[in-house]
Amino acid sequence: MNYAKSKPLETIKEHTDKLLKNLKILKKIYIKEIEKVININKDRFWELLEIICKYHDIGKVYTPFQNIILNEIGKKTIETKFSYDVIKHEQISPIFVPAEKYNLTKEEKLLVYQAIYYHHEREEKEISSTYVEEIIEKDIKPRLKEIKKEFRYEIKEEPDTTFIKYVRNRIKQEDKLYIEYCFLKGLLHRLDHSSSANLKIEDDTLENIADFTDEFIIGKNSKPNELQEFSKKNKDENLVVIGSTGIGKTESALYWSNEGKTFFTLPLRTSINAIYDRIEDTIGYKHIGLLHSTAIEYLEEKDEFKNEEEKYNQSKNLCEKITTCTIDQIFPFVFKYKGYEKMYATLGYSKIIIDEVQAYSPEIVAIIIKGLEMINKIGGKFMLMTATLPRIYKEELENKGINFKFKEYLKTVKRHKIKLEEKEIIENLENIKEKAKNKKILIIVNTVNKAIEIYLKLKKDNTKNINLLHSRFIYNDRINKEKRIKEFSDNKNEKGIWITTQIIEASIDIDFDYLYTEMSTLDSLFQRLGRCYRNREYKEKEENIYIYTKNASGIKYIYDEEINKKSIELLKKYDKKLLEEKTKVELVDKLYSKEMLEGTKFLNTFKSGIKTLENILDYKTSKKIAQKLLRNIENINIIPKNIYEQNIDVFKEYEKEKKNYKRKSELKRKVDKLTVSITEKTKWKIQDKLTENPYYKQTLIADLKYNGEVGLILEKDEEYDLDERVL
Repeated sequence: MNYAKSKPLETIKEHTDKLLKNLKILKKIYIKEIEKVININKDRFWELLEIICKYHDIGKVYTPFQNIILNEIGKKTIETKFSYDVIKHEQISPIFVPAEKYNLTKEEKLLVYQAIYYHHEREEKEISSTYVEEIIEKDIKPRLKEIKKEFRYEIKEEPDTTFIKYVRNRIKQEDKLYIEYCFLKGLLHRLDHSSSANLKIEDDTLENIADFTDEFIIGKNSKPNELQEFSKKNKDENLVVIGSTGIGKTESALYWSNEGKTFFTLPLRTSINAIYDRIEDTIGYKHIGLLHSTAIEYLEEKDEFKNEEEKYNQSKNLCEKITTCTIDQIFPFVFKYKGYEKMYATLGYSKIIIDEVQAYSPEIVAIIIKGLEMINKIGGKFMLMTATLPRIYKEELENKGINFKFKEYLKTVKRHKIKLEEKEIIENLENIKEKAKNKKILIIVNTVNKAIEIYLKLKKDNTKNINLLHSRFIYNDRINKEKRIKEFSDNKNEKGIWITTQIIEASIDIDFDYLYTEMSTLDSLFQRLGRCYRNREYKEKEENIYIYTKNASGIKYIYDEEINKKSIELLKKYDKKLLEEKTKVELVDKLYSKEMLEGTKFLNTFKSGIKTLENILDYKTSKKIAQKLLRNIENINIIPKNIYEQNIDVFKEYEKEKKNYKRKSELKRKVDKLTVSITEKTKWKIQDKLTENPYYKQTLIADLKYNGEVGLILEKDEEYDLDERVL
């Protein structure tokens, strides 16, 4: 008996049979989507994929691999002169493929051998044909009859090293077989990983999200609007859509998704959680996954959800019909890291929704555009939807020769009357306090420290019902605050003040009466406006949006200083006036035109990103580095010292738990909910305050002030000093 893995114990044959079963499921559901871009004979493509599945792991009969399993399950190992450190099982598997039996052509051998040989993508040394020949003679041939009997399908009569010449030079983007190779190798990864996790490779539901969306809209005594009808009609096209906040872009995207496998992306985890809840709970569609760095913790918070780990594994293995996710979970494939074909092939038969593209930095947008170009070439479809769209982004998509339909759908209702204030928000707190007695007030600033300063000053003045939300709360506190702000918004009778940072900008369905905000770039600013009078017409004489331009925090560090200055100049014409939705779009379009951006750091960064991505070398980047490049920062988890001390027993139990994997996972999630995520740059600023956690190496202990009301206190963050007088 030859084993594939020890936990749970499974033979190679059993594992292979799971792959073949999953292959039938995949083919049944997505045969049309996959075949539409395959250039070789369609039936032959599926035959090759079956061959690859059958033989991908047969190299595990190699005695050094079997010894690893035997040792793990407490059985006696087999004496051998060979070492698993020298050669791995996937480097041996191709010797068993009966190429003649399957009439493999030279090109087909390239596809089959390389998909099998590289399906683990290790840092492997080039193998020696002499060493492989010795393995064949002394380890494989003596057991060949037994191996054939166990596997019950054709195995090469005389295994040899012929395959080696086919794996020396890897298939790359410029090669004729590139698309077929990406699909064969990428789908092998999917089949292998889902089968190892005992999951179906795809949800084979017949329930269509468009039908659920229809029922939801009709249930509100309404009908699909013009944008939603457009999305329905063009469900098989690439779309770029500009739509006003609150116009129903989410429902439009779901109509466009229709029955397709879909990835719904947003810039912030908060926004992704909200969309996940909206689709699963409000619209009632259950074939949906959540995929981001704290997804499992969020799922655990949903009281009705008892199998969050299983749900997360389905999302992680891309099994769900719809996956809501951040772009760093799917777009690293652009960097062509080793194993990128898994995601790339999946996107080739999927639909991608990119929501709120204006919220990303120019470097990240360059990555998104490159990704959309690659997805388009392999057969995937995309819908890019946003409240405002910088002109240079649309032009770059056009320059890459991507066909898409472009539409604008803007509300005619006038919602925002703005007033530019050449002073700081902190100078106007008395007026804000007075207004908050009878209204819902939202204050948005650019940095966490500025938010904390305003909160503490208002608290010192005994202001009633003031609340604070930013990114420097531990997970447990932040998730409660996110729920609370939604409840506050929905409760018509509750009045008061919420102070937040830009984490509230995208896709959080809240509606306040007045907005007081620091100046930021126009695209960000107009997103903030969408949190005030979301679906109401504003008819009052006084302004409901107050924009403070003096000494705005975070300029240079968070927002481009040149773009910020140009934004102020463009807005001056509309001071004390109602700002129409069409005007917002026109202003952003003008701000981000090449003429307006000429010579700015923003444009140079975007161009540099596009150029760099055109010269990415295949397989030269690790997935971890690719994700770091995509996030543009490396996040570090820290735990405030007082939180650590209050929960030290949890850390000790985690460190001691060795055998119960489920309990260990539960403890890990519990521990992760006690952490705050900070940037690598912030880490170096507070290096003298950090010590190693003796029980949980993944986090550092921070000797800094923290409480659930204010969050983590840093004297300086994002180029803005916290006024010590308020601490």
